[in-house]
Amino acid sequence: MKEKNRLAYRETLQQVLKSRVEIGKIEYVRDLLAAMSSIICILNDYNQVVFSNDEMFEKYNLDLEKHILGVRPGEIFKCVNAVNNTGGCGTTEKCQYCGAKTAFDDAWGTKAKIVRECRIACKDNGISHQLDFEITATPIHFDKEYLIVSINDITEKKRKALLERIFFHDVLNIAGGLSGVLEVLPMLEEKEKEEYLDIARLLSEQIVDEIKSQQQMIKAEAGELQLEKKEVSIQNLMNEVASQIRFNDVARNKKIDLVNEAVNEFINTDRTVLIRVLINMVKNAMEAIKEGEHIVLKAEDLNSSIRFSVHNKTYIPREIQMQIFQRSYSTKGKNRGLGTYSMKLLGERYLNGNVGFTSTHEGGTSFYIDLKPDH
Repeated sequence: MKEKNRLAYRETLQQVLKSRVEIGKIEYVRDLLAAMSSIICILNDYNQVVFSNDEMFEKYNLDLEKHILGVRPGEIFKCVNAVNNTGGCGTTEKCQYCGAKTAFDDAWGTKAKIVRECRIACKDNGISHQLDFEITATPIHFDKEYLIVSINDITEKKRKALLERIFFHDVLNIAGGLSGVLEVLPMLEEKEKEEYLDIARLLSEQIVDEIKSQQQMIKAEAGELQLEKKEVSIQNLMNEVASQIRFNDVARNKKIDLVNEAVNEFINTDRTVLIRVLINMVKNAMEAIKEGEHIVLKAEDLNSSIRFSVHNKTYIPREIQMQIFQRSYSTKGKNRGLGTYSMKLLGERYLNGNVGFTSTHEGGTSFYIDLKPDH
C-alpha cells in the first residue's frame, strides 16, 4: 500500500481545534503532558500540531492559536527552509536531510518510537541563529492516529561541546608542531636555527590566534561581539590571509593564488572578523584538495559590492550542499563542523554581508562573501 503524502494537505484550524478538544477529553492526557519538563506536542497525520503542553509557548513566548495549533514544527521555530517555501515545513529539498522530518517519517512508517537529532537554521527579526533539538516521535492512537513528539532543546550543550572539541583539537595540533620544532632546534646549524625560530614564532602566533578565535565565536553567538570598523587595504588583507595559512597543517604542499581585481583599493570593515571569515573559507578549500594542487583567493567588483571568494576545483556532492552552514555538520570528522557555520554567522550577522557558495562538476566550488565597500 502506497504511503500517503502527509505534506500535500493541511487540516483547517477548525478541524485542528476539534482534534484538540477530543484529545483534551481523554483522562489524564492534559495532566501528563503538563507534568513533562520537555516540550511535548501531538501531531495529526499531516504533521500539524493539534495539542501541546505549556512548555512550548512559555519557553519561546508563543501564542497557542496564532503560532502553534495547525502549524508544523519547523514553522513554529521559524526554520528558514519552512518559511521560504509555499509548501512549508518538510517540503523543500533541504528538508529531506532534516532529523525532525526523518523522525516523523520513520515513526509513521514503522509505528515505533524514533529518536533523532535535528539542526534548524532560524531567522527571527532578521537575525540568523541555529537550534539543536533531540526529537522523539511516538505513534499513538486516540480517536485516530497521531504522533506524540518530545522536543528537547540541546542547543547550548551541542554548541559548547563543539566549540571546546574543535578548540582543543586545533590548539593541540599546533602545539605539537611547535614542540617538534623546539625539539630539533638544539641539533641545527646556526644558519638553520633562524629559519626554525621563525617557524616557532609563527606557530606561537597561531596558538594565540586560535584562543582569540574561540573567544570571538563565543561572543558572536551570544550577540556580544563588538566591531572595530576602519578602512582596510584589500591587497594587504589578502596577503595576511595567505601568510596566516602558510604554516597550517592543512596547507602543507598546497598553494594559494591571490587575484585582486577590485577597483576600490580599500574597504571599510572590521579587519579581524573579515580575516576570520576568509581564513575559514581558505581552510575549507585547502581541505578539499590534494598536495600539489592550488586554490584561488580573489577580490572583485560585483554590482555595488566587493566579492571575496575562495575557489577550488573539487565538487561538493548535492547531499552535503544541502547541509552546509549548519553548526555541527561536517564530512571531515568529529573535530570539524564549525568553519562554514562561522562564515555565515560572522559574515552576515556582524559584517552585514552575504555569504554563499556555488559548486558544480565543471567549475568546482567557490565560497564567497559580498560586502559593501563603504558600509
